[in-house]
Amino acid sequence: MVLTTLLLAAGSVHSAYLYRFTNADGKTEIASAIPNDRVVHGYDVIDTSGRVIRRVAPELSPEAQERKRIEQARIAACQDALRRVQALYQYESEIDHAKSKALDALAVAIDNERANLAHVRGQHADLLQQAARMERSGNSLSSVVIQNIERAAAQVRVLEETIKQRSGEREDIERRFEDEREVFLLGSCS
Repeated sequence: MVLTTLLLAAGSVHSAYLYRFTNADGKTEIASAIPNDRVVHGYDVIDTSGRVIRRVAPELSPEAQERKRIEQARIAACQDALRRVQALYQYESEIDHAKSKALDALAVAIDNERANLAHVRGQHADLLQQAARMERSGNSLSSVVIQNIERAAAQVRVLEETIKQRSGEREDIERRFEDEREVFLLGSCS
């Protein structure tokens, strides 16, 4: 008797849940089981009164999975940026202050590179004058003088390129702090 009651109770618990899904003909169907080929399209688990207990979403296409992955990556990057910005700044004015300090440091670095460039150009000019005097006096140029001229010319090119790159960093700094201001003001990643 007890065994029969347990079996009936177990059977009624199992049959208390039904599945609502779209069949192959595109019609909604309710059954005690779902055909395997319909599971990928999503379904609802419902009780005998028709109340939804759980909704299982359809599987995503490869394109939809890629879009979801990209969106999740965007949200994660936004959340990382938000955490970083909120850790750095309590007030918007602090962003302006940090930007000002970064631009000032860049200006000092560019000024130092320009001073170095002027110095190396002077050395290069002196070496060229020395070489010209040697040639006018009929002496041939030594390999040391030639190497020094080439080294100074190479240093000039490196310093000019460095100054050019640093000058481009100003725009990067401006953009970075404007991005930080936008994240700060946005305050969320919805």
